[in-house]
Amino acid sequence: MTLKHFTQNSDLKIVLATLNAEGAVIIDNLTSPENMDQIASELHPWLGKSVDQSPMNNDKFRGFQTLRTSGLIGKSQACGKLALDPTVAKLMDGILGPQCADYQLSWTQAIKIGPGEVAQLPHRDTYMYPFKRPGPECFVNTIWAQSDFTKENGATRIYLGSHLWPDNRTPTESDVYAYAEMTKGSVLVFMGSAYHGGGANQTDDAYRIGVGLAYTLGWLRQEENQYLAVPLERAKTLSPELQRLIGYRVHDRYIGWFEGMDEELFRVVTRKKYQTGLQGNASEEREAYKGILE
Repeated sequence: MTLKHFTQNSDLKIVLATLNAEGAVIIDNLTSPENMDQIASELHPWLGKSVDQSPMNNDKFRGFQTLRTSGLIGKSQACGKLALDPTVAKLMDGILGPQCADYQLSWTQAIKIGPGEVAQLPHRDTYMYPFKRPGPECFVNTIWAQSDFTKENGATRIYLGSHLWPDNRTPTESDVYAYAEMTKGSVLVFMGSAYHGGGANQTDDAYRIGVGLAYTLGWLRQEENQYLAVPLERAKTLSPELQRLIGYRVHDRYIGWFEGMDEELFRVVTRKKYQTGLQGNASEEREAYKGILE
């Protein structure tokens, strides 16, 4: 059993059909190695540490030879560009779009699997949501290859079709998984309900480094608190598109509103101090905010 590979120019309908049927696809060389090198440089202060200095390791699930760092939008400008990739956006529109007015970024994490790491326990990324399986997807994950992913260095293992399994089924030794082997700059896209896990790194000196960016429905609580993960001063510098993606938006008019502001005016909260002192009606408040939009 192998994962199907596509390119940026592949027929989107075929890619979506495969993703719906098998739970995972790989899109080869969707970004350049140079972009991934920029991410490596920006994340080096965190991923350049020794394993014992990482705050997110030293347990059986997260690994004893694995470095992790989250809050990537606040740490890496290049990661923000990846999060807005237009090909990935079309896939999210196709999978998450039918169930929400807008999708949002839920979780970000760079994972550096070191030599000697054992295979991670297979798991779903949707345990925190009380939705019955099988059913509509509420969470889609992407892992971008910052290094080549090989079977030997810890490529992610995916149980194809497991996103269609009922809640009471878990992987057994008889279930077959596929390795997400791909080149640097490629991306693995998979359903959050698909069983998966990091592979064992059986090399002597090679690291498997991936950049995880996950998306969820706009009306669900994000797994990672983006308002804390991305400092306000950093959030002010993001493009409006990226601000909306991490949660600075009103979903479908009624979820996340503040003082009756619409979506455009809501963005002012990230740029200017909230200060009108008005006690009047909503239209007066909107007029006051228009004066500080520039």
